[in-house]
Amino acid sequence: MSSFILFISLFYAIGLGMLGYGLWSAQRSNAAANWMTTLGTLNSCSIDDKSDPEGGAMYEVKVQYTYTVGHHEYTGSRLAFGYAASSGAEAHQQIYAALKDAKTVTVRYDPSDPETSALSYGIHRSIQFTLAFAITWLAFIVGFTMIWWLASRSDNVLLRNLITH
Repeated sequence: MSSFILFISLFYAIGLGMLGYGLWSAQRSNAAANWMTTLGTLNSCSIDDKSDPEGGAMYEVKVQYTYTVGHHEYTGSRLAFGYAASSGAEAHQQIYAALKDAKTVTVRYDPSDPETSALSYGIHRSIQFTLAFAITWLAFIVGFTMIWWLASRSDNVLLRNLITH
């Protein structure tokens, strides 16, 4: 029994970690909506395509921009909090198309830490996917735990209602 608890705890930890990261990303991405803004220079914009472990294509828009707050120049590379590579080529190509010819961009920066910045904000597809996956993962693990728990119990109802002569 204790080996099962140790084993299943690992899966709960993974699910709770994913959920925590998704919620943190959602909170930070929403907070960026109210941050200060400044004009920045888009130094580079590319779309990376790489293979996932199963050989499928993964896409991600990479950016680098510079911006000035006060008399300090900063360099940023965050498109949005929680943004990540995924297999949906069209969505990433649309983001790339919106940025590729831009010379300047609006940069949102944290007023308490101007080095922290992002170009976009909100509960976007990467965050939605992370949250949906984490919730699905945890639901499966809870279901699996319940099945294991039920299977490990004796059938007292059947035994109690069994009449023998």
